[in-house]
Amino acid sequence: MATLAKKPKSTRASSLNEEDWWSISFEIDHLFNGAPVAEEELFAGRATEVRRILEVVLERSKHVILYGERGVGKTSIANVFWRRYNARLQTIVAARVQADPADTFSSLWNKAFDELIAVAKSMGRYDLVPVTNEFSIETPDQVRRELQKCKPNAIPIIIFDEFDKLRDALSRELFANLIKYLYDYSLNTTIILVGVAEDVSSLIADHQSLDRALAQIKLNRMSDTELNDVIDTRLGKTRLELDGDARWTVITLSRGLPYFTQMLTKYAAKAAIDERSLIIKPSHVRAAMDRFIVEADQSFQDAYSLATDSPQKGHLFKEVLLACALAQTDQSGFFTPTNVIEPLSGIVGQRKQHAHFSRHLSEFISEDRGKVLMRRGHERNYRFRFRDPMMQPYVIIKGINENMIGRDAQEVIFQREQPFLPNVT
Repeated sequence: MATLAKKPKSTRASSLNEEDWWSISFEIDHLFNGAPVAEEELFAGRATEVRRILEVVLERSKHVILYGERGVGKTSIANVFWRRYNARLQTIVAARVQADPADTFSSLWNKAFDELIAVAKSMGRYDLVPVTNEFSIETPDQVRRELQKCKPNAIPIIIFDEFDKLRDALSRELFANLIKYLYDYSLNTTIILVGVAEDVSSLIADHQSLDRALAQIKLNRMSDTELNDVIDTRLGKTRLELDGDARWTVITLSRGLPYFTQMLTKYAAKAAIDERSLIIKPSHVRAAMDRFIVEADQSFQDAYSLATDSPQKGHLFKEVLLACALAQTDQSGFFTPTNVIEPLSGIVGQRKQHAHFSRHLSEFISEDRGKVLMRRGHERNYRFRFRDPMMQPYVIIKGINENMIGRDAQEVIFQREQPFLPNVT
């Protein structure tokens, strides 16, 4: 795909014709498509993680496991972390394959060798990785012997994305054994396992014995600064600008998830284009919220209904779930019951305590409510998180659209960096 050059900012929307506006709209569709980043020039943030992965790649025989919540950008970083250095390190041959629930150790490595060969040939550098896939792969030793054919100056990288979907326990054990073998034989190939997980043990067997061979990198939610970079990296290639209050609204609603930053900015930009405005304003973000709810995946709508519907009057399930979505969290998205008190009090207009919503939290982790939340820790020290982190911004936007948040509280959300609903006594 052709590189998108940064466009000069026009100071007058009136100077643009219909073709100009159509061109801007097309650029927005390309730049903010919500998909994992495949182009290095559109990648933003994650400097620390990128540097750490590159250090492991250049440290002979070590490997990486990259894990975290859904939607934090794991696939994007796996796609592009090496590209900014590839002009200088022209011996990098990076192959990415995606795990499926039906995969096994054998099928994944068949796909991996197919991709490695295809990438090397497309680069005209098959001489660097003269491997073959013309045999049945069954054991880690077979993989190790094949990878030993790679030239000493080659830097092969094999990325197994969505590794959490690999259900076969034996296959996970074989991957652990393979990583040990590659480390012991000091091979220059780097394996990168990418998956949705809270910890490494849920992704690979016997991880404790892999400490020397495996760098464990957890990808937390993005900081406000990194989300700003996501916006600026893309929007800077167009004539559009984002108003300050509109910017903080987008970032606040995103809750550290770059997918929502992209989609809300995209819909807000489209609303601005419809009004022939080069400035994206708070009113355009509000329009983006409406569009987001209308176009949201049916699974979000179904999960929300299951979690909050009740025949009982005054049940507060919607209010408590919204308070959970607005609660202050740690970097991994976890909040405590105490964090729920202030937002819930602001939503219902009177002071609430733990006793008023402890039953709701217990139900939210149950099958009957679709397990919309997950719980960790021990009694008196419980922490909660949305099981699907993508539900959290949906719940906030849904609550705003249904006028569940008062005007004063909305002013906080729409104008400041962090949402904090007013105290109600």
